[in-house]
Amino acid sequence: MPVALATPPTSPLFRVAHAPDPLAWPDWRFVGGSRFDDPQDRFRVLYLAEQRVGCFIESLARFRPDLDLLARLAAVTGTTAPLPVPVVPADWYTRRRVGTLRLLPGQRWLDLRAAETLQALRSEMAATLVSLGLPDFDVSAARGPSRDLTRHVARWAFERDFQGVAYRSRFADDLDCWVVFEGAAISPAGPAEAIVPDDVDLLAAAELFGLTIEP
Repeated sequence: MPVALATPPTSPLFRVAHAPDPLAWPDWRFVGGSRFDDPQDRFRVLYLAEQRVGCFIESLARFRPDLDLLARLAAVTGTTAPLPVPVVPADWYTRRRVGTLRLLPGQRWLDLRAAETLQALRSEMAATLVSLGLPDFDVSAARGPSRDLTRHVARWAFERDFQGVAYRSRFADDLDCWVVFEGAAISPAGPAEAIVPDDVDLLAAAELFGLTIEP
């Protein structure tokens, strides 16, 4: 069974990243730790979202309280004190910008959202999946916490001349994300946009996670 090819949206993709140029390829010093980074550290990637709010949801998730902290607080009895509200510091958003780009035609994009892709990769990557200790490869694995797995998916796609991967956010079914491999043909869709504390998408993401934005 062949994998499915993703069709890029006609509207621009969004990226939240460091100023002054959020569309710049990351410094090699910071490559290797993210979800679809190359496990061999031979190419860099850009992470983008089809929905502007999706960029903020993906970015702000790191500010949520640790599960261990939440569990320990929940175990405390005899108190009515509210849980502490995590704060997104002002220097987080002032040091970042929102960039937009378009994916140019004539390129191949792996659609990790498609059922046929999951079934094809289950066969193609069987040895890798076994080595990672995975009992199976399905939606839960593709969107799960194993970054070792998704990095190997990126390497598999890169070696087969895909320019990137379309995937669904692990935080919401209605948020579509893209990872673009270095060397893909892209075009900026406008100037970088500063982020202000009352940005509606920033606030929506903060509300989802129970965060406060520092003014």
